[in-house]
Amino acid sequence: MYDLIITGGTLVDPAQGISEKKDIAVSRGKVVEVAESISSSGAKREIDASGKIVTPGFIDIHTHVAHDITKLSIDPDAVCLPNGATTVADAGSTGELNFMGFKRYVVDRCQTRITAFVNVESLGMVEFNDSPSNTDQRWPMLITAVDDVLAPLFVNRKNLLSVLRGSRGTIVGIKWAHHGIKLLEITRQIADEAPCRVMAENHFMPEALKYLRKGDIITHAYHFHTNRVNNRRDGLTEDGKTIHPEIFQAKKRGVLLDVGHGKGSFTWRVAALALEAGLEPDTISTDLWIGNVDGPVFNMPTTMSKFLHLGMALERVVEASTSAPAAALGLSGTLGTLEVGATADVAIFKLLEGRHPLVDVLGVKKMADRLIAVTDVVKGGKVVKSAAD
Repeated sequence: MYDLIITGGTLVDPAQGISEKKDIAVSRGKVVEVAESISSSGAKREIDASGKIVTPGFIDIHTHVAHDITKLSIDPDAVCLPNGATTVADAGSTGELNFMGFKRYVVDRCQTRITAFVNVESLGMVEFNDSPSNTDQRWPMLITAVDDVLAPLFVNRKNLLSVLRGSRGTIVGIKWAHHGIKLLEITRQIADEAPCRVMAENHFMPEALKYLRKGDIITHAYHFHTNRVNNRRDGLTEDGKTIHPEIFQAKKRGVLLDVGHGKGSFTWRVAALALEAGLEPDTISTDLWIGNVDGPVFNMPTTMSKFLHLGMALERVVEASTSAPAAALGLSGTLGTLEVGATADVAIFKLLEGRHPLVDVLGVKKMADRLIAVTDVVKGGKVVKSAAD
């Protein structure tokens, strides 16, 4: 007796190299069979996925979901899970001072599976809100003041290491964000001691690359805005025409590129330039927070659709949203795949044909001919969204 059978859909599971019609059987929260045809007579519930794409649940590795702990955060159960993101990583909303509150009141209570990059800054991102300047606080200016001389005062190495080591089941690394280069140097030192991976925002390039190792993640990969600290466009490209050669070297040594769309960090111009140069994202993520959930980001499927429009194959878009982020977070085999024995996290979606407006952070509109629209979601074997309901 199966708990659930998903029938008739096209399974796209890059971890297994599958892109063909398959049925999937689920029992006790795990995938127990994948075959061309599975009888539904012995199943408690069936989802008919005919004409749809069936994939592992999406894994969004850059979100802000410390709901009611930090002002900038969204409710993942309301925004992420219904749109197919069964697993998310919070990208530094909390630091060592407030992480345990986040874990107790959000991570341990949400239906969405949550992992976290803890912020190198002890307070995390407590100052951020959806005001025009993203904060109405003045004290954060001290962090990057006078060549970062005060920056170390915002980090407690001993306590951060204690939190990292005590919460390895939830914490997947350290986040460096909105800071000067001095805090990235400190982040590197702590990550080496922990040890753990680093998620670094795409700033101070190419100087910042000397602090990043194999398995570390550069997020906000395709931004084209001016850094308020060094007053220059300091990401993959400074002139919008050429990419720093050091970026290619970093990719060769295993540093990962993540989208981290956000309110200000995805432009069609830089994304197209990068993809033309062979710099497709290793992972697709949203950077969802209250400042972009109503646009231009909206959700994971919309962000994925933008890369379909840029010419990435559907299988590569799915890979960058499932198995690749699972590998980046050290979760391969359990998540990001629907192979037998894996956790039964499933996203089922239609590819809507037509003309669909998609907008970058500068307001530039593109008309896409395909849009990913999630109809059904299964998390840990439990149906949490169904087109039939």
